[in-house]
Amino acid sequence: MEEFVVEFEELGGATVEWLQNLYRFTDENLLPVVHSEITCKELSTCLVKCLRRICLNCSDPCCQQGKSELALLLNYRFVSLCELQSQQKSPCCSHLAWSASQFEEWSQGKESFPEGHKPLSRTNLLLCGYLTDKICNIPGTSESTGEQSDGNLYLQGKNGFIPCEILKLDPQWLGHLVLFSSWSYIPVKDWRPHGIETGYHEIIEAPCLVLPKQSVDKLMGPSSLNILLPDTAIHLLNKGVHRQRVKLNIAGELCRLSSVLSIRGKTFFFLFLSSFTSDTCLPVVIKVPDKLMWHQCLEVSKQYIITKVFISSLQGTNYKVFVVSSSSDFYNYNEGIVKEQTLAEFMQATNTSLVPPAPNEGSFQKRLSMSQSPQSSMEEVLESKESKIISYHGVISKVLNCRAGLYELDGRLGLCVAYQQLVNYGRGLRPGAQVEVFDAHVHVKVSDHLPHIVLCCCLRSTLQITQFSRLSTEYHPFSPSCNIYIHLLFKYNLDLPSYLWLVHVIDTFVQRFCPCYTSQQHMLKCGTNAGIIGTLFNCILDYTKWNSPQPTRDIYQEILAEMHTCPVMEISHLNIPCQMLSLAELLSMAEEQAWNSLDLSSLLPDNEIRHMVASQLNRKLAWSFDVLGPEDFQPKMILNGVFQANSVTGHLQLVDASGSLDCVLQNSEVNQTAFSDTSYIGCLVQLQKYRVVLERFMHCDFPSSKHLDDPTFVKEKHTRVYVECRAGDLQVLGKSASPERPSPAPPATTGVSARTCSCNGACKNHEVNSITSNQHQHGPSLPKMPLLEEVVLQEGHVGESRRTVCSHPLWSGGAAAASPSVKEQEQQQQGAATCTVHPAACKGKRKHKRRSVGCVTQLMVVTHKDALMLRNCQYGRSEGSEHTNGSVEALGKRTKAGLGLSFHVSAFTLASPRRWKDEGSIEGLLELETDPTLCSEFNNRAQVQLDFMGEAVRWYHLINHEGVYRVIGPEQVGASVFEQHSSSIPLKTLQSMNCPRCLVVQPDWKFQYISTFSDLLQSPLSKKQTNIFAYFEKLASEIPHPRTVQDILSGSFSASLVSFTGIILERMCFESQRRPNFQSFITDIDAKGVLVPGDWCLKFTIGHVQDRTIALDVYVDLSQLTYTIGILPGTIVAFYNLERITSRHNNVYCKFLPWSSVSVLAFSSSEGESSSRSTLITDRPLLYLGDLISGKESCRQGTVCCHVVNLQLMKLQWVCSRCRSIYKQGRCTRSSEPCPSAVGVFHANTKIIVEDGTAEAWVHCKDKQVADLLQLSSTEWEGLQQHVSQRGNVLFQYQGRSGHELHEENTGDLLMQYLGTVCASTMVCRPIQLAFKVDSRAKPKLGHTETFQMRMLRSGDHQYCTKMAPGLSLTCLHIKEVDYRMLCHLGNDRLI
Repeated sequence: MEEFVVEFEELGGATVEWLQNLYRFTDENLLPVVHSEITCKELSTCLVKCLRRICLNCSDPCCQQGKSELALLLNYRFVSLCELQSQQKSPCCSHLAWSASQFEEWSQGKESFPEGHKPLSRTNLLLCGYLTDKICNIPGTSESTGEQSDGNLYLQGKNGFIPCEILKLDPQWLGHLVLFSSWSYIPVKDWRPHGIETGYHEIIEAPCLVLPKQSVDKLMGPSSLNILLPDTAIHLLNKGVHRQRVKLNIAGELCRLSSVLSIRGKTFFFLFLSSFTSDTCLPVVIKVPDKLMWHQCLEVSKQYIITKVFISSLQGTNYKVFVVSSSSDFYNYNEGIVKEQTLAEFMQATNTSLVPPAPNEGSFQKRLSMSQSPQSSMEEVLESKESKIISYHGVISKVLNCRAGLYELDGRLGLCVAYQQLVNYGRGLRPGAQVEVFDAHVHVKVSDHLPHIVLCCCLRSTLQITQFSRLSTEYHPFSPSCNIYIHLLFKYNLDLPSYLWLVHVIDTFVQRFCPCYTSQQHMLKCGTNAGIIGTLFNCILDYTKWNSPQPTRDIYQEILAEMHTCPVMEISHLNIPCQMLSLAELLSMAEEQAWNSLDLSSLLPDNEIRHMVASQLNRKLAWSFDVLGPEDFQPKMILNGVFQANSVTGHLQLVDASGSLDCVLQNSEVNQTAFSDTSYIGCLVQLQKYRVVLERFMHCDFPSSKHLDDPTFVKEKHTRVYVECRAGDLQVLGKSASPERPSPAPPATTGVSARTCSCNGACKNHEVNSITSNQHQHGPSLPKMPLLEEVVLQEGHVGESRRTVCSHPLWSGGAAAASPSVKEQEQQQQGAATCTVHPAACKGKRKHKRRSVGCVTQLMVVTHKDALMLRNCQYGRSEGSEHTNGSVEALGKRTKAGLGLSFHVSAFTLASPRRWKDEGSIEGLLELETDPTLCSEFNNRAQVQLDFMGEAVRWYHLINHEGVYRVIGPEQVGASVFEQHSSSIPLKTLQSMNCPRCLVVQPDWKFQYISTFSDLLQSPLSKKQTNIFAYFEKLASEIPHPRTVQDILSGSFSASLVSFTGIILERMCFESQRRPNFQSFITDIDAKGVLVPGDWCLKFTIGHVQDRTIALDVYVDLSQLTYTIGILPGTIVAFYNLERITSRHNNVYCKFLPWSSVSVLAFSSSEGESSSRSTLITDRPLLYLGDLISGKESCRQGTVCCHVVNLQLMKLQWVCSRCRSIYKQGRCTRSSEPCPSAVGVFHANTKIIVEDGTAEAWVHCKDKQVADLLQLSSTEWEGLQQHVSQRGNVLFQYQGRSGHELHEENTGDLLMQYLGTVCASTMVCRPIQLAFKVDSRAKPKLGHTETFQMRMLRSGDHQYCTKMAPGLSLTCLHIKEVDYRMLCHLGNDRLI
């Protein structure tokens, strides 16, 4: 070092120190990579001379004279490649020979910066290294991999290589130590595909050789060469030669240069030399690793000579091409050094002869160029069935999707490079870079998510960078390997519109579930397993049959064929098979569709709509629901989400980053049991078969049905959306790493293997939680909205409940008029500031690095579950029952008084608690197999009561009656936690009273579903061990099982608490303070019911599953209960622990209590939903009235063919729609207080006597049924109503039971005489088919002989005396004219 510094001793101390650092850098970093015998002093001196040459050409004023050229260098220092990689985290540049003004002019450029970008920051660093195209073994490593060339340039340092990008490569630079005076370093961030470990260099100016040598320009070529021009050499390709490997020299103009391809470990590219005078074109393939750098040296439109090539056929094809050999070289074409040979001269010189071509061999007589049409109009592009081919020069303005190979040019064009390979991983393709695209396909309007015009590169296209970006933008690598986009593209051979749709689906899928469910890198993983995205598209294609099998892509045909064919050549229109919107978008679309398609008149019965007063009308409109299937969305909708349980409401949900959607699941097993499988918790699932249920709540004040089109009477709207599906339709895309069930089997899918429905342990789910995201809006509410909505859903969540005020465009004509309160705005601002995605998804974030976590478990079988309702959560909780950190906040939470959601579960413990070293290793039922005291006579099985409150309420819909569960607790709490007692009452006191032990379920406990207890009883484990089987049988006798509706109605049944299964036939609403005196809505499984929220209670008519004519009523008070979703007409449900009550009329009904519960077993069938109302009569059984009296039939509803004996009473009146007072002559007659109503409603009621030969019955008819009974036309019925409106009230009644005389005061009344004539005519007294409902309050006490009476019947001239039972009291549901063939059949039946 001293000898080196002495040469510059006349310089100052600062320069000497700088030279010493240069010497050290040379010795440590440069000398090991120089492949020549040179000392460190000599190499350092050459390096200084090289720097001086650069500084002499520098424009900086401080380096203009004498020895001061090193003054600029004092501000610079050498940097090693290792230091640059480890220390430089942001893009930078260095320009040694540039002045400040020159750098500013370069950085600013002519164009303005894109928004959000800034120029590269300048650093004073010197970069020097060994420029090579080969990756060789690194000195100091044990492995010697040899030199490898992959078509890329590298700068080699002591410890490794850094890729380099040079716009125009001079072959003389390769294999030499070079100094870069102007360069940029672009580090790589975020996603790094396989092979990308570091950033790269962009070489802006030509490098300087540190060790220059005397050499003649390589491109000048030798003094003389014999060449074949394309017009001559093409005959050798078409006919071939006898001798193999005959080497020759060819020359021509470079007309096309393909991109570098790497297939099956071989890297190669094609170039095409065209004739100077014709269209003849020669294909040349370069696959020798040492010649791959030609791709960066050759320029299109220049003339070259290529030496020592030979002719060969491409394997597996009929194409013959010229192949560059290892001894080949290329030179600039110069007529002075070449000698053109004819074909005969070449054949004579090489002693070869031509052979005839084989059939179907490719011909290259014409130039392989594609018609370019840069001047084509947009109309021509749109009308053409094939895409136009153009070349384009532009600037990359944005990277749309680096992995998918999508960029934006000049802010208006799209660029797709996915159909070709970029072996340099897209280095240099950054915003601000100028690129030139040759032979790109033009597509217009191929995607709504990309620019209007898209340029797509195929294998014949070429993409070149003409100027590097001056912006400080990140490097986004593009790698075809391990790329899920490219994998799916080539797997299904997609065209451009389909590929862009696939990219959009994947991008939205990643936005919905990354990083909250899993990392983006894991989501886009592409390997031997299908992965999440692969499984997703396998399921989609199997469901939609969208993409038919396509032929394999032929790369040689795409590059070499005279008639160009490629996947992007044809212009095709995308036929989207399905859509996968986010949950928030789905809810918004479903809600909009629910209100836009709503016809208020369709919610009202046709025969009652004109006869309803305001209170009846508004009750019926207060609640309605609609059902949408996948086919109701265009295109079909596929649902995706993370399956979770909400810790606030207890509902099961699908969650993504945008929101959550409540769901109700039906078990897919043959035996009807409630869904309890906890293994789906935390799994990413897909739903292709489902039903979206939209419950609509309205607060309206319509005076009559005539005002339904007036939107001013609608005060408030409220929507609740959820989805119903079967467990078998849950397709798992990614499983939770910590399963909630031992060895869960994947759900059954249609045409999809079990392997594709898993994700190979995708992600972990340590805890299942869900919090609401959007704030609950406090606007004008319905009359006393449910307390649960006010207390539990304070924050609300997407799909939980939405409330708007007159926001429906049909009613309001615009946007919502209500504005959020100040408190709402503050809550929304806080929510927006804390998290930009749905908190429910973020709380379940997974970690991929799994570690062993111990746990303690306890097997339990559930025998009882209470209702999820508002309770005093402090009752029964001991001081130490909840694990807290001892903070003031935790203590305040625990001691805070008030109501909260909670429920209780009663269970029997099975075996003793067990400790596990690893929670992931839980399998089987080792607790039962290894517990010797399980069936001992001294074993007193423990009955426990589990209290679920707080976050633990999330397990409500997963814990069901007769289910066997494994309770999993953290290891630190110990196995004794399941034997503790959390109640304030001493345990001995409870044991003496035969009360269960109380346990408070902690938030970190988990429940793992095993099976139902009946399945466990039939399991091989139970049958193999006799003692366990006997133990299970004894335990099964103590577990209550649901009965049927028929059992509950039996007179011998005496239990006060009952459990039963049944199907919902009707649902009605009534006020909680009084019993209903009218039916709010009559429906069965074939029609849609109405439920009014708020201060109303529900009445369900539950029928026997097999015989729906057997039914009982269930009353539910919603004041403190959670709002139960999925309880719709046609649903099969199981009620537990209802109170069975017998009324004073000897009718049995049930009442829902706080310790009752209900579970959904099966949804209504789609066939039932599509049936019309006209089929309601045929659905009811055909009965005899005598069978109802004798007790042979216990049906509540039915159909009877009978004869109208007499019309006994008819009452016609107009009432006020508001107060129900008499409405006379166009006004209300209420005298106590003036009524502002100006609307009247017509009511008609009649009482008739019918008989069918077995018994007679009194039948009550009303409104439209009266018109059907009298057989009046619509004109006659309207006229009768007008006559009654003048009087307000008309009462028509006969004297006596059998007489047809009117009262004396009505004998002169024309209206009364008209009614008497009509009612006594055969038009009324005729056979009819009557659909009825038994009036339970007027039902006689049967079975007592004293209730039968002697009756005289007259038939013509004969009189008969017979004993008859008292008449039944029936309510008419429908009147239909009888078919006389049915009467004949009934007559024959009676005679028999």
